[in-house]
Amino acid sequence: MDCEADISATARGDHLAFGRIVLAHQDRVFAYLGRMGLDSAMAEDVAQETFLRVWRHAGKYNSRLGGLTTWILTIARNQALTRLSLPVPRTETPVSDDTLEIASDAPLPDEQLVTQQRQQQLQAALAGLSAADRSLLSSSYIDDLDLAAIARIEGCSIGAAKVRLHRARQRLKQILETDHE
Repeated sequence: MDCEADISATARGDHLAFGRIVLAHQDRVFAYLGRMGLDSAMAEDVAQETFLRVWRHAGKYNSRLGGLTTWILTIARNQALTRLSLPVPRTETPVSDDTLEIASDAPLPDEQLVTQQRQQQLQAALAGLSAADRSLLSSSYIDDLDLAAIARIEGCSIGAAKVRLHRARQRLKQILETDHE
C-alpha cells in the first residue's frame, strides 16, 4: 500500500484512496487516543474528527516534514487536547490492558498476579499525569517513535521534546515512588 500516493489522490478528492488511509490508520489512531485517556465514545468522536481533517487538509500534507502516520497522529493529538480542555464535564479513562496492547506468554498465576498489580499501579500513575505527558510517553514507548517524530506531533523542537519526555518520565517515576511509600 502506498500511503503517499493515497494522500495525494485524497487531496484530489479520491474517496477510495481516503478509505485506504482510514483503514490503514484507524486502529492506531483509536489506540493512541485511548492511551491519552479518552474513553471509547470520546476517542471515536475525536478519531472521526481527525479523519475529517485529514480529508479536508490532505493537500497540506508535506512528506518532507514527516511521515503520514506522524501527520495523522499530530492531528489526533491536537483534537484530543482540544476536546480534553473543554469546560464540559468529562471522564478520562485510565490506560487499560486493551490500550497497552501487551502480549502475554501465559505466565504462572502468581506471576500474573504480580504483573497485574504492577499494571494497575502503572495505570493509576499514568492517570495522574496530564494528557500531554501521557501523549509523550505513549508516542515514545508504545508507538516507538523517535524524538523527531514526537517533536512534530507535539509541535516543538527536538530538544524541547527530549526535555518534556524526560520530565514526563520523572513525574511518572515520582508518582510510582510515592505510591510505594
